[in-house]
Amino acid sequence: MTMKPHRRVCALGLTLALAASASALAGTDANAVHHVEGKAFAGADDHLMYRESHWLYDDGGNSSRLVLYRCPDGKPFARKLMHDDGNAQAPDFVLDDARTGYQEGVRSVGGKRVVFARVDKGAQERTAALDTSPMPVIDAGFDAYIRNHWDKLGEDGSDKIPFLVPSRLGTLGFSVKRMADAPVNGRDARHYRLSLDNLIGFALPHIDVAYDAKTRELLSFNGLANIQGSNGENVKARIVFDPAQDKDVSRADLDAAAKAPLDGQCRIP
Repeated sequence: MTMKPHRRVCALGLTLALAASASALAGTDANAVHHVEGKAFAGADDHLMYRESHWLYDDGGNSSRLVLYRCPDGKPFARKLMHDDGNAQAPDFVLDDARTGYQEGVRSVGGKRVVFARVDKGAQERTAALDTSPMPVIDAGFDAYIRNHWDKLGEDGSDKIPFLVPSRLGTLGFSVKRMADAPVNGRDARHYRLSLDNLIGFALPHIDVAYDAKTRELLSFNGLANIQGSNGENVKARIVFDPAQDKDVSRADLDAAAKAPLDGQCRIP
């Protein structure tokens, strides 16, 4: 399976468990598990493509999260595990899409960081040492980056960050810009845009996210997601979250999600 280069460059995987951050668990019981739900709609005709179920929890003093990507009928087809080992904007993670066998992520080996990707079940895993100088933003670590730079990111100018693109086994330079504030579902919201920091970037899709201006909870994501469609390209999605539906659940619920069979076979256009 192959993907067009320009699509692959922008498939950044920012859609993971952003509606509640690890900071939401700070100071709570170490056994606390926070559950978040998101719905991913197609950019073309706005039909429901898939659902995202997220569990945020503490793992030995480090914030972790598990995500199940589900077909519209509820059956999981992909799982992502993420572990923050001291740097919230650059966590280890692994994404496994059982429909094709696609995998990508970052792991720690012998005190070093390794980025890896596998295109399908029959392909060999590709790996490379992760350049951590400067430390890149990795996957949903973008959420931590936004929260840590909340006051710095203004409407004038933009910030520059190296963002990991696992399929390339390396990073690309991106710019992050705060856009004009606008309400989302009746909530005052801050809007941010992530785009490639070069001339080519003007011709490529950007990613827009909106956060509740008071609680800093993610309300919406619009752009290329880290889930592939039936054509092998990453889908363009509008993903919405409703923080009012967030809830705390048991460790048993988390354990069940970790063991859930990835038997969903939905075709995502």
